[in-house]
Amino acid sequence: MQDAYDRIMARENLQFHGQVGAGKSYLLNELKQKLRGRRILLELEFKGIYQMEELVQSLRRRVENTSDQNAGLEYQVKRLHQEYLPGPAQDLSEFKNYLERLAGLIFTIGLDVVICLKEPEYCEVPNLDTETLSQAFLEVCRASNLQLLVLSEETLLPEKFKIKLQSPAAIDIWGEVSSLEEKQLRYSKGNLAFLKAIIEHTNQSGKLNCRMLFKSHEQQFQMLRKRFTTLQWNLLRALAGSESVNQPHAFNFLVEHKLGAASSVERALRNLLDTGYVLRTEDGYELKDPWLHRWIQHLYYHKDLS
Repeated sequence: MQDAYDRIMARENLQFHGQVGAGKSYLLNELKQKLRGRRILLELEFKGIYQMEELVQSLRRRVENTSDQNAGLEYQVKRLHQEYLPGPAQDLSEFKNYLERLAGLIFTIGLDVVICLKEPEYCEVPNLDTETLSQAFLEVCRASNLQLLVLSEETLLPEKFKIKLQSPAAIDIWGEVSSLEEKQLRYSKGNLAFLKAIIEHTNQSGKLNCRMLFKSHEQQFQMLRKRFTTLQWNLLRALAGSESVNQPHAFNFLVEHKLGAASSVERALRNLLDTGYVLRTEDGYELKDPWLHRWIQHLYYHKDLS
């Protein structure tokens, strides 16, 4: 955290790089407290954004929310938004146009602002890949009082700007590790926030209360369910039945889970890979989000720590 703080104060761009659960968000929250009064942090999230117009409007709302908490920025942002009313954003040019105006405003008033991109890989705007999106922000952060901070599993900034985070092994957390603790860490898939919740909802006899564990996420997962086609959801269910699946195109796998034609499954799998809901690892294909993975396992396979 001290390293991150020193780099920000030295006006460097920065990336927290690590897998889900490695502690990127935790580190950001700690850094925010240390930067209070020294930097204005403009946090941008990208989950649930499917159209370019939504991306522009989301950025405007985040800018307004941030400026409302910073008197030196509030009046100027209101003036910018009164003068600049974007039309329907059909391509990246409208987005870049707004970014350039915003960057010019921040440079003129001289406030130190850090633009924080939280997992831009989750943005699902058609024909807009993660690298192009992050590059658009990087281009406007050339001013001396503007910096870019990226939280991502993907490599989006050069190596010298990275702080690499790695999920700890069980021995790093507990020292001497019990069989229950090993199960808890394995069930969390290395996600430390998830692990904390698992420990909180495991009783003294080692029984995990799955209903309470997933209660805070269930509404979000139910809404997410509507985002997928029937085949995509069935494929997610099939993949979640195991820790990973080596050959989701195999005849036996397709028949066992009643998935239909291999060509249709291939298209569904490609979509899930492209949108980041499924990962391909050395062991095979698996769900990226451990909360979602374990929720589906609990819902359809009645699996828990055991």
